[in-house]
Amino acid sequence: MGIFGIKSKAEKEQERKMLVRKSMRELENRINKLKEQEAKYVKAAQIAIREELPEQIALAKHCLQITIAERKRTYKMLLNAQILSQMKDTTAMTKQFLDAVHVISKDIAATAGVDMSKLSEELRMAMEKVSDQTAQLEDMMSESQDSFSEFSSEKPVISDDKLDQMIYGNASAGEGSGASDSFVNSEMEELRKMLQQ
Repeated sequence: MGIFGIKSKAEKEQERKMLVRKSMRELENRINKLKEQEAKYVKAAQIAIREELPEQIALAKHCLQITIAERKRTYKMLLNAQILSQMKDTTAMTKQFLDAVHVISKDIAATAGVDMSKLSEELRMAMEKVSDQTAQLEDMMSESQDSFSEFSSEKPVISDDKLDQMIYGNASAGEGSGASDSFVNSEMEELRKMLQQ
């Protein structure tokens, strides 16, 4: 911290980077948890099919649909954060490069006695554009976070056929219903273990 507890520009930038990294880790963890939930809903649907429980099949499919949609939204947020963060870093490097060129050009002009005011003005304008672009990127990142935080009422992100394929695998819908009691019992035990975790 600087004098009087005011943070320097470098400290603020470091804090921003730490916050972005933390947000990305949280999004990655959320994606992993959602994948685990998907697997549990698939198992629950398979058991409901074998036990011929149509209401539970429909419920498991509905929950699976919601979880997949949430995972896709979370992936979008993660990718946006990664892309925007990289763009901001690139913009910052460009600004540093332009600052260095500006200093060098002034030094050359002073030692060579050449008037480089036009080049200097162009570099100043370029740096202003980079600064504007950085501000726009920050606004875009903020807007994208806001838009993804709202619950979307989009159409389903995965078709019923794909859900059935996840649940039934390669078997047709009717093939799983004649499973033996021991097989069903082992599946139920596995489901209980997963739900206790």
